Amino acid sequence: MSEMRPAYWVMVWGAGAVVLSLLDAIVRLSRVALEGVAHGMLSGPQLVFTLLWTAVIVYAEGFRAFGQLLAPRMAARLLYLAKSGSLVARILAPFHALSLFDTPPRRLVSAWTMLLGIVLIVLLVRKLPQPWRGSVDLGVVLALTLGGASIVFECVRAWKSGAGRVDPELRSR
Repeated sequence: MSEMRPAYWVMVWGAGAVVLSLLDAIVRLSRVALEGVAHGMLSGPQLVFTLLWTAVIVYAEGFRAFGQLLAPRMAARLLYLAKSGSLVARILAPFHALSLFDTPPRRLVSAWTMLLGIVLIVLLVRKLPQPWRGSVDLGVVLALTLGGASIVFECVRAWKSGAGRVDPELRSR
């Protein structure tokens, strides 16, 4: 029996849906960030906060969390789905890629906790007055942009090489 060809549409669907969600957030938050920064000249402390926050969030979230952890695991999980995932898992590829199911309990708790934490933080940041909210959102926009680029890069890399860079951490294997 010949080996089945990978269903690469799964990688496009899974990564594409996540990246489009990030792009939607980037566009929405960019408006708020620009409004906040253009709200008036930032005072010295506000400018220092904006620069420090942006550096920290781009490094911590954009580079470390997305670039080194989430994007490589997403690519490995999507490649697995493309090669041998069930139809249901393939249809739910964006959620599978984010480790929201079919992953060991520790990773599952971590993924859902992170998702709920992000929702809570979003709700809290919305309450900040300008220009502080604009400053926070500016850093988030840059981190999400780096994160989206990392996802695309890792998925293309996995697609071309036929191998993920990290363990996809699957429960079903």
